[in-house]
Amino acid sequence: MSLSVLDSREVIAKIDLGNVLGSVEALPQQCLDAWEMSQGISIPDSYKQIDNIIMCGMGGSGLGARVIESVYSKELKVPLIRVNGYDLPAFANERSLISCSSYSGSTEETIQNANQAITKNLKWMAIGTGGKLLELAEEHKVPFYKIVPKFNPSNQPRMAIGYSVIGQLALAAHAGIVSIDKKEIEEIAKVMSGVIDKTKVEVPENLNSAKKLAQAMKGKVIIYIAGEHLSGPIHVVNNQQNENAKNISFDFQIPELNHHLMEGLKHPETNPKDVLFVFAFSKLYSPRVQKRFELTKKVVEKNGISTFSIELNAFSELSQAFELIQLGAYANLYLSILYGQNAAPIPWVDWFKDRMLSQS
Repeated sequence: MSLSVLDSREVIAKIDLGNVLGSVEALPQQCLDAWEMSQGISIPDSYKQIDNIIMCGMGGSGLGARVIESVYSKELKVPLIRVNGYDLPAFANERSLISCSSYSGSTEETIQNANQAITKNLKWMAIGTGGKLLELAEEHKVPFYKIVPKFNPSNQPRMAIGYSVIGQLALAAHAGIVSIDKKEIEEIAKVMSGVIDKTKVEVPENLNSAKKLAQAMKGKVIIYIAGEHLSGPIHVVNNQQNENAKNISFDFQIPELNHHLMEGLKHPETNPKDVLFVFAFSKLYSPRVQKRFELTKKVVEKNGISTFSIELNAFSELSQAFELIQLGAYANLYLSILYGQNAAPIPWVDWFKDRMLSQS
């Protein structure tokens, strides 16, 4: 396809039948709406007397926990444990707080997590649009945030990241686990709106970093590289790449990858032709991690593999997280358009879920 398809809303609309673009453009409004709608939630005082928080969620519904974990790693007052599966950890007890996230409210792994919390009489709360999860929350009179996704026209869980992250942040803040206020949410929305101004459909490729990234990624296996506070957000971008662009991608973190991945660049010999490394760089990284980014990029290029650099410029770690999420959302939508495919459907995930349901 020619580049011109990315510059035309009319052409994009003919391919993007699920209106994923509409959700990409509404991400700042999601954040503001989630914050406002979650302010009336009441959290019992007992929920603030905990030794750990366990955040449960799968796929798009599990992205919020990853962002919170990486952005607030130095501020969390108790350990945060992510559960992306059926079972709560064995150590979960009366001093744990379980947060269950399912956009549909029917994710089987997360429903089992909630039922385990109920059976063990643990403190728990929920976030979703409805379904069995919120029915359980209402029945057992535990706190929950019901998402009303008016700013997610695609109705895809992975595109409700503003609701997911800010909703879970608000619940965590109400429980005294993190500190965040309305001013920070407004700053996030402002940063994301700035990214939109620079990467929207009307901005041509020579001035549009998201379109440049999409063109560079087409036909490639993508290796995303981030560190510290951007480790969670880069996984959001990776997740959306798989589901929106239907393009295989992986994410790795510095410094961990420096202890193994670099030796894997040599084979297969097709790597220089087939692989692209995308580096998410920030001046808010610690000095040693910044140095590692510089050297890692050199190692990749010395192995003949192409690289693409994204530099995040917002002034806070939380704002940079959403700066990256917004840019990545555009790039992955543009990549789906370059492939000539509707980004919204996830046929293999749906096929898999149907087969699992039929065999339950």
